[in-house]
Amino acid sequence: MQGNNSGTLARRIIDVVLTVLMLCLMAYQVTGTLLHEWIGIAMTLMVIIHQILNRKWYVAFFKGKYNAYRIINTILTVLVVLSFAFTAVCGMSMSTHAVPFLYGILKISFARRMHLSMSVWSFILMGLHLGVHIPVITAKIKMPGKLKTLLGVVFCALAGTGLFLFLRSGMTQYMFFRSAFAFFDYERSGISVFGENILIMIFWVFTGTHVAFLCRKNNGKEEGKNNTFISVIYVMAAVILGLVLHFAVPSKDAQTAGEPNWNSVPETSAVITAESTEETLEVTQMSVDNPVENTVPVEVDDGFILVDGGTFTMGSPVTENWRIEDEVQHEVTVSSLYVDPYETTQEEYTRLMGTNPSSFEGENLPVENISWFDAIAFANAKSIDAGLTPVYKISGEEVTWDMSANGYRLPTEAEWEFFCRAGTQTPFNTEHSLDAEGANFYGHYPYEIEENYFDDSVLEARPGEYRQTTIAVGSFEPNNWGLYDCHGNVNEWCWDYYGDYSKDAVKDPAGPDSGTRHVYRGGGWNDFAKNMRSAYRAAGQADLATYNLGIRLVRNAGYDREGIVTAGENVTEAETQGKILIVYFSWGGNTRGIAEEIQRQTGADIFEITLVHPYSTDYETVLMEAQEDQHNQARPEIENHIPNMDEYDIILLGYPNWWASIPMPIATFLEEYDFTGKTIIPFCSHGGGRFGQSLTAIAKLAPEATMGEGLSVHYSGGSDLPEDVEKWLDSNGIKP
Repeated sequence: MQGNNSGTLARRIIDVVLTVLMLCLMAYQVTGTLLHEWIGIAMTLMVIIHQILNRKWYVAFFKGKYNAYRIINTILTVLVVLSFAFTAVCGMSMSTHAVPFLYGILKISFARRMHLSMSVWSFILMGLHLGVHIPVITAKIKMPGKLKTLLGVVFCALAGTGLFLFLRSGMTQYMFFRSAFAFFDYERSGISVFGENILIMIFWVFTGTHVAFLCRKNNGKEEGKNNTFISVIYVMAAVILGLVLHFAVPSKDAQTAGEPNWNSVPETSAVITAESTEETLEVTQMSVDNPVENTVPVEVDDGFILVDGGTFTMGSPVTENWRIEDEVQHEVTVSSLYVDPYETTQEEYTRLMGTNPSSFEGENLPVENISWFDAIAFANAKSIDAGLTPVYKISGEEVTWDMSANGYRLPTEAEWEFFCRAGTQTPFNTEHSLDAEGANFYGHYPYEIEENYFDDSVLEARPGEYRQTTIAVGSFEPNNWGLYDCHGNVNEWCWDYYGDYSKDAVKDPAGPDSGTRHVYRGGGWNDFAKNMRSAYRAAGQADLATYNLGIRLVRNAGYDREGIVTAGENVTEAETQGKILIVYFSWGGNTRGIAEEIQRQTGADIFEITLVHPYSTDYETVLMEAQEDQHNQARPEIENHIPNMDEYDIILLGYPNWWASIPMPIATFLEEYDFTGKTIIPFCSHGGGRFGQSLTAIAKLAPEATMGEGLSVHYSGGSDLPEDVEKWLDSNGIKP
């Protein structure tokens, strides 16, 4: 008898431990990846021990009669074990810390979706499993009827709240394989996360308990005789409460967490006008709150569209796939302004500036290879040509913006996102995922292709044409406010310094007071769709000029703005004569070959970044590892380090273009050292996307470094590599 009691006690202790571990596993945003994996290993071991202690249950599986209670209990037990097993195996196949040697034993895209689904099912089934044992555990506990009723009402209310939180959490999306990634709010406190998960579990325990009461009543158990009606009432009341709260309480974002972000915005009767030399267009404006009244200045026959001001939510919700942490949502009010419906063409730029710096030539193609300084100068030239007051005063590298001037200017970052969105709250202003028929970008890589690379059938937008060049402005449908190419073709410079958003509501923000990088938006012809989202922020120093970076101008629509803002004063020239260090990360050898050729020509010191836990040598596996690290913004641990970094003035930084950005080991490297006053000159190997958004990633991670002109090499570079490297070094003023 004593041995039996000891075994029961051990099982009860393990049940408690399993419950605690499950709650910890469901709080990923609190534990982080490393702890999550080790908790998962502990959970797996405890489940195995639990099965060993319950071996007699398996022996008796085919013995005795099966009544309703035993059937329910058996089904739940089997399903719990299976869901735990699937969760564990899939989790281990994605592990990069606890059991990295098992990484890739299953196809990563399959493992991720299965792991998400099975973890939620395990959570639900575990709650139900605990619930069906509550009547047995509490059978000998006697309490007054009023206390029992009070506890029943309290737990009913808690359970109803738990159902509401379950529905609001987006877990149903993961249960049925509708999402490849879990979306978490990392700004929430650990107490609120655990509290929510406990309430959700209470609902399933509560439901399982009353299902058990009903089954035991049908089996003639004494303790269940008076519980049939009250059990049904309790469960129904909890469900009704949960549903009422779900539909009555507005969600934090525009849609339930984890759901697809393609909800349309209702139309209003507001109208904007498109001024043109040939006709006046009326375009229906999507819903915008709090319109701002402006006095329209003197009419200018330039074809710009009047966009009425209003208030909108800038940034992206935490549920938006591939969002970056610098996209914090906040309320912004924007004054009315006139916006060029098209990106500035080469014809217009050449007419006013007398030169065409573009890599792809054509009168109706957007001008590109334009620096922020070039854009400022062009805006002033256009103002003078139109008889308007120039907005900017340029003194060397210092630019002053007179906000009250009526001439042409760059949009602020807030203005750009406002008119790009055109009333939408979805990742793209089309309210559906973009494909190559709707925008000019790296069409092989539509939105969410990264996690579905080996099975793109689930994507809303399928892979399409990659044109590898800019195309004529206005080639696709405009957004709801008549503006073309806000997504793709070329990135567009904004006025603002790059910096963190304020979480407070603001009106007509002009960005941080100081900085070293300026913002550009919209994505270009060689960008992946994830980097064309309305909220995505790119950044580069003011003298950055590249093949996918252009202009779209605006001008004030009223006289209510005033003030002087200064920018551009922090640009420094790249170092060319200091001590050089070649640093590179290479997986397949292409980047290593480029680095070695650079060393051959310069004689500089060289350093290869290696990892404590290297990426897989299998191509398909490393593709998924790389995108998963990028999606999680992981920082893989570097095995070797540079003890004398202070001695070097110039860092020639090499890497393969992985998923249109830097590999995450490069991010680890950039965060390890202080690059203040140093010059970083990037070089990368690529399969067609050139630098992608890797220059922006480096600019953000090393804001105090000066960026030199980069070199992108197609795969290994072939026989032209020595000449290309020589020209690149010369363009950066580096002499062998």
